Amino acid sequence: MPVLEFVARRIAKRVRGEVAVDDLMALGRPALLEVARTFDPNRAKFSTYTALKVKWAIFDGLRRETSFGRAASARAKALAASARFSEGVAKLEGRLEDGELATEEVYQHRLRTLLDGHAAALALGLLTSSGEPDAVAGGAENPEESASRAELKRALAVAVRNLPERERALVERHYFGGEAFDAIARDLGISKSWASRLHAGAIQSLAASLRQGEIL
Repeated sequence: MPVLEFVARRIAKRVRGEVAVDDLMALGRPALLEVARTFDPNRAKFSTYTALKVKWAIFDGLRRETSFGRAASARAKALAASARFSEGVAKLEGRLEDGELATEEVYQHRLRTLLDGHAAALALGLLTSSGEPDAVAGGAENPEESASRAELKRALAVAVRNLPERERALVERHYFGGEAFDAIARDLGISKSWASRLHAGAIQSLAASLRQGEIL
């Protein structure tokens, strides 16, 4: 199966089939032109590089395209936040050195940090989307769910305000302002790779704040 179709089918499942595979492929197709221009066989495998480019093109298209519905757009934004967090963590922490064994305590700490980070990233993506709560969740919220959502939104807003300056700028401009990640990185005078690490650090800080406040 071609990379474009493979990635489109995977994303279709994650947005619960609300967007047709053909439509997702159309969003990802321009990325193939970028791959043709920028692929360097000395730096990455073709299939891996292409899949990443296509995935981000589809996520960005879903986030911007309103005709697919706010629920699909909100889920795409949340999934993109989580995926970007994973990418940044890999660059931030790196791999364990050969022969280095993580203790159970270290493993549990890393796992909890990772899961908390994904939870914070997903929440940030959903809460800054334009989708209505009932559209995103698949049904109307009850008063308790609505109160919990409002509490999470307030806690996230406070946590974002307390981030270091560049991390706060990155989060506010991308999630609240809707600016493209690459454009923000250029404006801040940093590489996309460094912006990815900065984003991961910001999400980890947000997760720590939410855990401290017993929100997570």
